[in-house]
Amino acid sequence: RLTLVTSVLSSMPTYHLTVFPLAAWAKKKIDKIRRSFLWKGEENANGGHCLVNWQTVTRPKDLGGLGVPDLERFGRALRLRWLWQEWVDDSKPWSGSELPCSDDDRLLFNSSIIISLGDGAKTKFWHHSWLDGQAPKYLAPNLFRLVSRTNQTVQKELRNNNWMRKLGRKITSATHIEEFVSLWIRIQDVHLQQGVQDTITWRWTNDGNFSTRSAYKIQFRGSLPPFRTDLIWKAHVENRCKIFAWILVQDKILTARNLQKRGWPHQQQCVMCNGPLETSLHLCLCCPFAKAVWDQILSWENFTQLQQQLQVNPTHIKSWWEDAAAKVPRSERRRLNGVVIYTFWNIWKERNRRIFDNLIQTGPQVAARIKEDIHQRKRALEYV
Repeated sequence: RLTLVTSVLSSMPTYHLTVFPLAAWAKKKIDKIRRSFLWKGEENANGGHCLVNWQTVTRPKDLGGLGVPDLERFGRALRLRWLWQEWVDDSKPWSGSELPCSDDDRLLFNSSIIISLGDGAKTKFWHHSWLDGQAPKYLAPNLFRLVSRTNQTVQKELRNNNWMRKLGRKITSATHIEEFVSLWIRIQDVHLQQGVQDTITWRWTNDGNFSTRSAYKIQFRGSLPPFRTDLIWKAHVENRCKIFAWILVQDKILTARNLQKRGWPHQQQCVMCNGPLETSLHLCLCCPFAKAVWDQILSWENFTQLQQQLQVNPTHIKSWWEDAAAKVPRSERRRLNGVVIYTFWNIWKERNRRIFDNLIQTGPQVAARIKEDIHQRKRALEYV
């Protein structure tokens, strides 16, 4: 479902987004369809079926999400290509026409490029970041409000100091004078090169060329992942197991505690050990049944250095997993992460067998299932 949502449902509005920002009602409708299909496989799903909020789902995988495109950010990244093409190729049929880009689009674009000034014929004097990496309208915002024609090029404005003449008698306050002098001092170091075109470089790629991918990801700049996402996405396991682990580390799987929060029917005790109310942490790490399974698996897979770690009950699955990964050599971490996910996955399946099928397997039997999953994955990788 995740593949279909990302590759099909999210791609359908691409051509529209290239030209037009998506209306709020349309975005809400498309997101509802994508969300419902992801969590339920149908057109409509209520809040109870959606285990993780949509804002988290639409974050990149390395920032704790599932990588489903955020349509607003994706559309903006697509539209920035118009601004890039306007700079690098003025032979386009639409060159010189009004571009389908909002003020926010232009702000992001101007903050993402580095301008190398040539003859100044393409660079906008007030809007582009050509003066010490900044746009004059931000260096002198009060002066900018006095300007009537703000789209003139650097070439035109610097010729005979036209920018100064246009301000002329409009300067009436000390703030205006201060900004004027500061801007004038900066401009003294600017020298145009006749016959040399202005060029731009995209900040967010190694080769300096624009890419929609980089324009999309830069809109998440400043965000931090809530956990080490590479523990999940780089592990040697199937995608369905990775998605389960992603839901698990956020404590969103439907354990008895989470069912209780939703007001749904649930067991009062852990079905594995008849202990306390079932939580993700208890089920996967603290339950005596889970500990027995872990002890067997870690011994089989030669991760005996982690067996002692299970003797002390952890406070959270994420912190336990990160500590475990730090204790093994880097070359073994992907294999360890696969073992961890397969163990979580099979403990969860055993829990569901006991509740829904009234079937019970022993700890060694569950451990044997985990071992078989690991070996099947190894055999599959040998033929890739």
